[in-house]
Amino acid sequence: MSVIVTAAEAERRHLARNQFIPDTEAFIDCRLPGSMPKENFSIIGPGVTQSATQFINLREPHGFNVGAAGVHPGITNNLHLHFTSETFIAASGSYLLRWGVLGDEGELLVETGDIVCMPTWMFRGFSSASSGYGFLMTILGGDDTGGIIWSPDVLKRARETGLWLTKKNMLVDTKAGEPSPFERDLLPLMPDEEIAKLKRWTVDEMRARVMKKSARDFQYATIDTAAGYRWQLAPALGCGLTQSRSHRSLLPEPQGFSVDWIRVEAGAQSAAFTTAEKMVVINLSGQLIVTLNLGEDRVSRTLQPTDVLSIPANVWRSFHVNSVDAEAVIVLPGDHRKTPKFAANVIAAAQAADVCLDAGGMLAKASLLPPAMLSSDTYAVA
Repeated sequence: MSVIVTAAEAERRHLARNQFIPDTEAFIDCRLPGSMPKENFSIIGPGVTQSATQFINLREPHGFNVGAAGVHPGITNNLHLHFTSETFIAASGSYLLRWGVLGDEGELLVETGDIVCMPTWMFRGFSSASSGYGFLMTILGGDDTGGIIWSPDVLKRARETGLWLTKKNMLVDTKAGEPSPFERDLLPLMPDEEIAKLKRWTVDEMRARVMKKSARDFQYATIDTAAGYRWQLAPALGCGLTQSRSHRSLLPEPQGFSVDWIRVEAGAQSAAFTTAEKMVVINLSGQLIVTLNLGEDRVSRTLQPTDVLSIPANVWRSFHVNSVDAEAVIVLPGDHRKTPKFAANVIAAAQAADVCLDAGGMLAKASLLPPAMLSSDTYAVA
């Protein structure tokens, strides 16, 4: 059964770029040389912030967290590891990514439009490689990420600046007058013997986890495009919305969420469809108009670059662009295949053009399939 989103609720779920509020002391490395000013944004969910005062735009669980780092020229994000998947989306700017407990096991350049899926239990950090301000967005697996482990070197240097990290993943600032924590309450340094057990990643292995902007495989990959609607998909991670048999995402292993690029050309639109999962839209270029609901209940939000929109499950949504092409990333929770459902008249129009979905939910020539398949309502909503 479809869900209706009111205009007020649509506005609340539209997280505009000018509503993002940075925390400049969200992490224990914020005072280290080369790490100031350091901006952390928690857009959906808390992420891995270590600040009790971090502003969070939308706290509602989605199965993943969305955040960002605002990176000024010359700024470094120091070495740490995650327990759940961390995916970087370079919304703007270039970054030198490095890994290993001392940052000496390898490095790669990440540029605007690239997507990088970082391994769990690997120390990683990055530095700005741009002459201007950059915005690096992140998707973290799970509602509770479990926090992070810092390189022992980072923790030791941070303590010299008066910052200590407790077992509750919270900062204690002795320079601001807070009492020195007891040793029993501190997060211990990761032992050398445990660090030695971590996998060492080669540059080639890490390069395989980068989707370059130039490598995106955009296709008209949903059944509504056979009915005259014009929007494209390019899978990035996991099992997303594509209905094309030839589409492949960057990595086969589960991340807890899927990521697809979408492209809508000027004057074009998608048909309205629903998903059983929540969807987050991160607009990255152009003005993407997202319309929710059908008929008299329709409400629209115009997303500017780096705006974020959270769409509840089972809500009708469509994408539209007026004058300039728009590109965005869409994120859905889970490692399973997603099943977008379109209106029955859209499915019928596609079948009239000799296109349908086979039993696996993939685009096929309708005239090749058993007639019984053509009446299936698995992928349609009456």
